[in-house]
Amino acid sequence: MPATHADKLNNIPVGSLVDLEILTPTSSKRVKTEMVGLLDEKFIILNFPTAKRLPGANDYLRDGVTVVVRALIEGDDGQIIAFRQQIKSIASHPVRLIFINYPKQVQLFSLRSQTRIPTLLPAKLKLSDDKVLDGVIKDISLTGAMFDVKTDADLESIKDSQCTVVLGSNSKGFEGEVCSVKDHNTGVRCGIKLLASKEEMKAFMKEHFIDPAMIELDAD
Repeated sequence: MPATHADKLNNIPVGSLVDLEILTPTSSKRVKTEMVGLLDEKFIILNFPTAKRLPGANDYLRDGVTVVVRALIEGDDGQIIAFRQQIKSIASHPVRLIFINYPKQVQLFSLRSQTRIPTLLPAKLKLSDDKVLDGVIKDISLTGAMFDVKTDADLESIKDSQCTVVLGSNSKGFEGEVCSVKDHNTGVRCGIKLLASKEEMKAFMKEHFIDPAMIELDAD
């Protein structure tokens, strides 16, 4: 199984958002839903999307329909896992669930050009509309960071917006751009592209006892 990467399916957090693409003979539909879990390496179980997310879902999600599932694997590699399979069954009681046949192999796509170092740095994310979010930097590299905030608010609208990351007493902060917004069980993780120079980031890391030598620099 490791050779097919199917073991990586265990690294998709239960409750995390996944992208479900429903393939039809003429087009496709994409919808966000939640990962419920795995069952004995026989089925992938997903939450049935709400009518708000996919109007007329019953018309598209049926037994035997082929779907593509994509999900984020949290960790140093920053990978997207994807596979194509058929829906085995739609359960309706006690809640609506989608059972998808377990894939024999999956594909992995790297999101990051650099390794990120795990951290627990208290930080603030200042948005372009002057709103401020309190949270923690979960990992950082010379060009990006993962900002985690505990909230039940829908922050999807901040994606692609400009921001400033302020860490500790560094009142100047680092300019950046929100590249991704992912819900999880207790809040939201925001992937931030940092616009500071590598020299500035190296100096910041040394101040916070992070060894820049641990980071793999871009090949170019």
